[in-house]
This record gives sequence, structure tokens and C-alpha cells, in this order.
Amino acid sequence: MRRYFNTEGLCDTKEHYMVRLDSRLADIKHFYVDRKKYFVMNRGRQYGKTTTLYALAAYLKEEYTVLSLDFQELTTEDFVNEGVFVRAFSRLLMDAAGLLDEESRKVLSEPLKEFSAFTANHSLIELFICLSGLCVKAQRPVVLMIDEADSASNNQVFLDFLAQLRGYYLARRKKPVFHSVILAGVHDIKNLKLKLRPEAEHKYNSPWNISADFDMDMNFSSAQVAAMLQEYASPSILPSAALSSVNDATDWQET
Repeated sequence: MRRYFNTEGLCDTKEHYMVRLDSRLADIKHFYVDRKKYFVMNRGRQYGKTTTLYALAAYLKEEYTVLSLDFQELTTEDFVNEGVFVRAFSRLLMDAAGLLDEESRKVLSEPLKEFSAFTANHSLIELFICLSGLCVKAQRPVVLMIDEADSASNNQVFLDFLAQLRGYYLARRKKPVFHSVILAGVHDIKNLKLKLRPEAEHKYNSPWNISADFDMDMNFSSAQVAAMLQEYASPSILPSAALSSVNDATDWQET
């Protein structure tokens, strides 16, 4: 089947015409991941965030152990309380670890079985003690990616989760933790106004003030778009390995 232009969700280089992402991925790795930054990749819908995360995970895998999660897989009930969230989050981590090599799967998944069990009722503190241990045992520095993270931002348990990340980030010389954390969403979590109780006033209440500013241009140049169109005009040209979707290019043209 000949590749086509995709405008619905995640893109695949084998199926879709894509805009090259090589230089963007190299910059994210150099300026953010290699420097142990925690940051939010926030852009509007159909801006290629998810496609970029997938491409970045593949780009980093030779040097890092990448755990890529999607909070769209969680429901409202998964944020009811701490114990329920810990179970749901642990299941997501185990699923992500299942895509890694055998040794990494064993190191990362086995300790989480206790936390993901249906009858488990662990606290976030207990979870992070476990996660710290996993980061010590992992063969490579661990990078955590969470797509659609802002969908959970109006839940107190998620704020508590961010607070734990912040605490470990500040104490990481003594407590090993994720090398880098990337949250992706439409909104920047540290700037959200949150209303956790019906009678409460909206207020800024995010502990994510450790986040580095992500000021990278997510638009594409005319040269990048032209290269994609050249592939379309010449089907014999092989697709690139690290790319983003044409709907990103459409957004670029409209901005």
C-alpha cells in the first residue's frame, strides 16, 4: 500500500508521508534529556506531540531506558485516591517495561507486581521508594514520558504524584530517581488554575515549578515541508527513520 497523508493521531513512517524530525530530536536530547531536565511539552491539538514522543523514545533507546506512558489509558476512577492511583500507575509502568529488552523487563516489572495487584493499597511514598530502587538497578538512566498528562491535572492525587517527583528531583544526589521526565499535553501543568473542591476558588497550586521551560519551536520550515512533498512526488524515495506528521506541517502553514 502506498503511503498517504495522515491527519488523525499518531503517524507511522511506513504508512504515512512525514516531515523529518531528526534535528528536533537531537536538540531535545542535547538540551533537555542529556541535561537531566524535567519539562512539559505543551502545544495545541494536532501539533505532533504524540508523534514526537514516539520518535523520541526510539531515538533515545540506545543510551536510555525509556518508559513511555499515556494517561488517556487511565479513567476518572483511577484518581479516586492514592492507593488506586498507585495500582493504575504501576500497571502502566509494567506495560511500558514490557516493550523493553528481557533484562530491563525483569528489573523494572518484577518489583511492581506487588504494587499493581488488585488488592494492593500502597502509598505514593512506598511507590517512589520502589521506583528509586528500580532506577538504581536499571542498566541505563531511566527516562519517564507521560502523554496527555494535563488530563489528570485537576486531581489532588496527581498533584501529590508531582510533589513526589519534585522532592526526588531536588534530592536526587542522595535518592536516585528518573534521569529525565517529559510530560506532554495541551496545557503547561505549572500554569494551570486548579479547582479541587466545588466551594474552593481557582488557584495556582502545582508543585511542578522545577520544570524547565520548553521553548523549542515545534513548527516546521518550508524546506522540511518541501522534503516531505518530494517524497510524495517520488514514491521510490525511502521514508526517513525519525519523522513527524503532515498535520504538523498543516498547522505550520496556518500559523
